[in-house]
Amino acid sequence: MSSREVSINEQIHETQDDDTILSFYPADIDGEDIDDLNISEENIIKYENTYRMDSKKPFDERLAKVVLTTEIKNHFNDETKYDQNEAIQTCIDISLIVRNRIREMDFDRYKIVCIVGIMEKKSQGVLSEVKFLRDINRDKYVKTKFENNNLVATIVVGAFYHE
Repeated sequence: MSSREVSINEQIHETQDDDTILSFYPADIDGEDIDDLNISEENIIKYENTYRMDSKKPFDERLAKVVLTTEIKNHFNDETKYDQNEAIQTCIDISLIVRNRIREMDFDRYKIVCIVGIMEKKSQGVLSEVKFLRDINRDKYVKTKFENNNLVATIVVGAFYHE
């Protein structure tokens, strides 16, 4: 056994934790790849499978619903008028705020998608649908709606499980 193999094994034993998913064994790389990409074998980290199928911190719809209702209250009230020039930017702002606040909750293994729509209300009916293919056991979604005499605003947040 060379001195390099001993040092790698020592590193592995020193850094091993119960929750670790990193392996410090160098990946198999051809000599040509190292020259082309300026990559050395010591700098490559290879991830190991966790074989864990469930999230340690699953998505909580109640907490996400609080975020949605808070943003609705921050941006809209009964006197809010529809302005087509501001509606697009308002949708973008709300979407980014909601997505980032839900990401800060650190739900494990979820991708967060936020869809916001603002529509002017002029004595017409509105049918708004969001369809997606999802795993009923793991994927979750939350929606909320605000309505006054001038506009209708909807927020839909999807949390899609990602292994």
